[in-house]
Amino acid sequence: MQSHVNLPVMGEPTDVEVCDQWCATLRAVHVTSAALEHALEAEHGLGLSEFQVLLVLAGVEPGRAKMRLKDLEAKMYLSQSALSRTVARLHDAGLLTRAACELDRRALFVELSESGRKRYEDALPTHMRVLREQVAAV
Repeated sequence: MQSHVNLPVMGEPTDVEVCDQWCATLRAVHVTSAALEHALEAEHGLGLSEFQVLLVLAGVEPGRAKMRLKDLEAKMYLSQSALSRTVARLHDAGLLTRAACELDRRALFVELSESGRKRYEDALPTHMRVLREQVAAV
């Protein structure tokens, strides 16, 4: 019977070490995400996925401002339905606008509103503080 564990080449990590590193990475992502979620919600009334949408939209090239929802989805870690719910919450809170494309009515554009940009700018230092704290702890 053949083993599924590969023997390490001299100087390379073993399969067990690689798996341990992967688990440590997952733990770090989970702990960091939880810390971000807590701080953003407590200090700015934003969930992590809501902040991430604001972050992506804030990075849209000046003059372009709007982003197709499909393009936003490609930059996010959320499913299509989760992103749609997140965008709806942000729209309902007045933090972004939605508009159908005039050329293709199936396409939806999203854009930060002035209050969305302000909320993003207020929350960004919190986001960066937590990231720095978490990276320093690793």
